[in-house]
Order: sequence, then C-alpha cells, then structure tokens
Amino acid sequence: MKKIILLFLCILLFNNCKKNQAKQPLTPSEAKTIAKEAYIYAYPMLMGYKSLYYTSIDKNSPGYRSELNIISNDSKPADDTRKDVVSMNADTPYSVFAMDLRTEPMVFSVPEINDRYYVFQFIDLFTHNFAYIGTRVTGNEAGDYLFVGPGWKGDIPKDRFKKIFHVESQLATGIGRTQLFGSNDLENVIMIQNKYKLTPMSEFIGTTKPKTAAPLSWLPIADQNDFNNANFIKYFNLYLNLVQPFNKEDLKSLKKFEQIGIMPGAKFDSKQYSDTIITAINEGIAEGIAAIKEKAGKIGDQKNGWNMMDPFGNRAFYKGNRLLRAAAVMVGIYGNDKAEAFYPITYVDADNNILNGKANKYRIHFSKEQIPPAKYFWSLTMYDKSADGVGGYLVKNPIDRFLINSTTEGLQYDKNGGLTIYIQNQKPDNTKISNWLPAPAEDFYLMIRIYGPKEIAMNNTWIPPSVERIK
Repeated sequence: MKKIILLFLCILLFNNCKKNQAKQPLTPSEAKTIAKEAYIYAYPMLMGYKSLYYTSIDKNSPGYRSELNIISNDSKPADDTRKDVVSMNADTPYSVFAMDLRTEPMVFSVPEINDRYYVFQFIDLFTHNFAYIGTRVTGNEAGDYLFVGPGWKGDIPKDRFKKIFHVESQLATGIGRTQLFGSNDLENVIMIQNKYKLTPMSEFIGTTKPKTAAPLSWLPIADQNDFNNANFIKYFNLYLNLVQPFNKEDLKSLKKFEQIGIMPGAKFDSKQYSDTIITAINEGIAEGIAAIKEKAGKIGDQKNGWNMMDPFGNRAFYKGNRLLRAAAVMVGIYGNDKAEAFYPITYVDADNNILNGKANKYRIHFSKEQIPPAKYFWSLTMYDKSADGVGGYLVKNPIDRFLINSTTEGLQYDKNGGLTIYIQNQKPDNTKISNWLPAPAEDFYLMIRIYGPKEIAMNNTWIPPSVERIK
C-alpha cells in the first residue's frame, strides 16, 4: 500500500512539475526567436494579403481589379502605373482572378487556342504554384477544370472535367498570360480573353447552389508598417483561418507560434504582452526581414553577375525551405515554375558594381548563341527598387518602353545574328534608339524572362552575358 501511495505522489509531483513548466513566462529571447521564424513563414502570406486586398477588396485602391470569383482582363500589358506586385511582367496582358472556394468548387474554362502561347498559373495562400493550365501542361485544346477547396464534402461529377485540382487554401489566385505579338495584336488577345470563364460548380452542372459562406472579415490596411511589426499577426491569423486543416509539415511550427498570439482567426492585441516582449517580437521581425533580403540578393547561382534563380514551385518543391519561399516573394511574388518561365535577374554589372542609371550607361551583347533559348518567347525588363530596396516596379520613361523582347518591333541585329541592348537613362544617338532600354536615374535591376526555357536553360548550361558599363 505504501508503494502505491508513493507511486501516486510521484505521479502527482511529476504532473505538477509539468504544469509549472508550462506556466513559465515567455522570455524576450524566446519571443524574438519565435517571431523571426514566424515572420519568415508568414511573409509570403502577408504580401499575398496586400496584393489581394488592393486588387479585389478595396474598391478605392488604384490597383483594384474585380471582386472575388470574377475574371479581370487587361486590355494592354502593364506599365509604370501598375504597382500590384513587384517585378511585374510587361510582356503580356494579364487575366487575373481570385477564387473564393468556401461556398463550393469553381470551374475554370478555356477556349481552344492554337495560334499563340498562353498559361494560367494557380497560387494558394502560401504562394505555392499548385496548378497550371496552358500550352505547356494541358495543351491548346478547350477544357473545363475544377478547383476544390479544403474540407469540401459535396459530390463531384468527375466525368465533367478535364482535371480536378484540390487546393490547400479557401482562397486561390489565378494569373493568366496570353502572348501578344505587338501592339497591332491587342484585339486578338482581347477576343481570346473574353472566352475565359469562371463558374460556380452548381451553376456549371445545373444543381442547387449551396448556402453562401459568410463574407470574410477583411482587416483594412491602415498602416503599411503593420506588415513589418508585431501587428502582422492580425493579418496572419486571418489567413491561417483559411488554410485548415493544416499541412502536417507545418504543425510543429504553428504550435510554437501560438506563444506569441498566432492562432487561426484569433484577434491579436499587443497589450496582452509586456513592452519588453513586444520589443523582442519586433526585433525578431527585423531579423527575419534582414534574412529574407539577404537571401533575395543571392537567390540563385551567380553567373556573369546574374542570379540564375529557380525559386518558385509547389509545396513539394520547397522541401520546407521557408526562407527561399519568402525570398522568392520579395524578388517577384507570383513567379512561375522554372519549367514554365525562367527568370535570371541581375543587380550588378560585369565589375560587380550596383546598376545605376544616373552614374552610368550600359550595354548587354547577346551573341547569336547567347540569345535566350525560349520555346515560346523571351524578354529583358527594367525595374527600379522603390518597393523595398530589393524589388520594385516598371520604370516611367519617354518612349514608354519597359522591356525588350523577342517580338519587339524594329530591333537591329548585327550581321552575325547577335543583339546588343543599350541600357541608359538619357536618349542614345539615332543608331541605337531601336535597341534602347531606358533606365531610371537611380539604382535598378534587370530580369530576363524565358517562356518555355529550352533544355540548355533548364540544365544551366546557357549563361546570359554580363551587363557591361560603357566607359
């Protein structure tokens, strides 16, 4: 009997010790470490929140496009007025929509497109590229595709759809790019865009519409700094409510994040924590931002000053590397998988000096063999760094030229089939204007896009030439 009592007392003492351990207050050091990890995890979702809020929720935003579940088509490629996302493509008019899958699955339909390249890329709230529809993956024939959100319990008529995609989040973004063959081709692109359709499944198959989900309680963006301090948790918690059940890969981290108030749908009030803890959280966030910036600046193998980056993909692609996922978003949110489009990017010239259009003039010479190896088309685009010192936007210039690509009218090739592009702020002489890519009078960066990269680009045997400073 004494042994039983002694055993009971030991068990009681052990449980009390565990409870006491659990009640130990969070130290500033722990808060800082957790905040850094949480911010790196959350950064893609935060940037996605900003993008979606301004394009689909805030109707007073200059970048507003359309409500959820409605396709918005551009009537022209992007220009310097577009601030939707950093490093925006200016090659093709976009077709963009955000799907709300809480009520029911959605059907996306495309027409037959035989005369040009097109692609629709689908991104979840983690910024994983979870699906593709278009020339490379599904071909150019017409088709209907179904997108199903997490937790959907209804029936799905599988024989009605070319493919069914199961999404990790209740919101997902579709981004379409339809190839444009010069300004005279815009009308043809618009005709194709008008045939892209997004339809609720009940309407598509002719059944009763389910009860509509309650409107989302979006948090207004009153202060951009809230995405760089402890208040980021407010927005993160809202999105966490839309990605349940959590992927098992994330469970351990999300449990840890609860210690600083990160929980699905929970309201965050910094007053619940001491000033010391909030200071520690903000310090962790600052370290997280610094880590993302450092990774963004060295996001791929360095070749001739170019970052040969391959940072975009689905969940399996990242293999738990959340810093890479965050850096990819900082460099260019919503970039394609390398197999779809390859994005070499450079911030420096051949001497490893920062590119700056105020101090210098540059040129880049592609020999015939070095011209970007694209199955579909390629481009070289100019960006400033005004977003965050790393990423930025298309540059306003006197000739409204934001890029040079393989379909740019009037390009002058040399007698050997090579191409020299002149990169400078001031207008060059008349012999070079056709190949002039205007630069800002400040720091800038360049991005090559190769749509449908050929094998020599995929296996990294093709290397772009350095950007040379004209002395």
